[in-house]
Amino acid sequence: MPPEFTREYAEEQLRRSRNPFRRFIKGFYIRNILKDVTGPCIDFACGAGQLLARLPHGSAGVEINPFLIDELTGMGLDVKRYDPEADRYSLSEFPENHYSTCVMSHVLEHFANAAHIAKTLLKSCRRLGIGRIILVLPGWKGYQSDSTHKSFIDRHYLRDQGVLSCEGYQLTRLRYYPVNRESVGRYVKFHELIVVLDRAE
Repeated sequence: MPPEFTREYAEEQLRRSRNPFRRFIKGFYIRNILKDVTGPCIDFACGAGQLLARLPHGSAGVEINPFLIDELTGMGLDVKRYDPEADRYSLSEFPENHYSTCVMSHVLEHFANAAHIAKTLLKSCRRLGIGRIILVLPGWKGYQSDSTHKSFIDRHYLRDQGVLSCEGYQLTRLRYYPVNRESVGRYVKFHELIVVLDRAE
């Protein structure tokens, strides 16, 4: 069984999310993402739910780990159990014209075929009428820190794979956090690339 599905993985994610120091630091990263969120949001692969709990009313998360889902629904969060093999990233359980934003935070790096997954999800978001996509990706040091990561995704990868202009979405913002310099990610584990794509009208 892949580690992302196990009880042990869920317990570790929840343990880390409840650590007071981690929660304090994580708060800055979450607020940085929230600056770009508009309206109800889909939190794709919501993990331990730190971001989902702060998203606007009407937002929903999807997650593959059943133990995380049980925990988050028990907290009153709207989380749907996701089967990527059955759904094929079509987001078929979501209604059209309800969600304004889709966030994929620390998700794409877990796929060997990350560009294909990203393009498929962008197509699905377009069908749902979602106007904004936010991608959050680890820098090089963060990518190396997790054995479940399969693709290192930086701005060059996204450009070369055609993700920055795809399915009617265009790049509107690209920045790094907490320091807006790409090179910092080579040395700092908790350094992120934030990519905002907006739908062209």
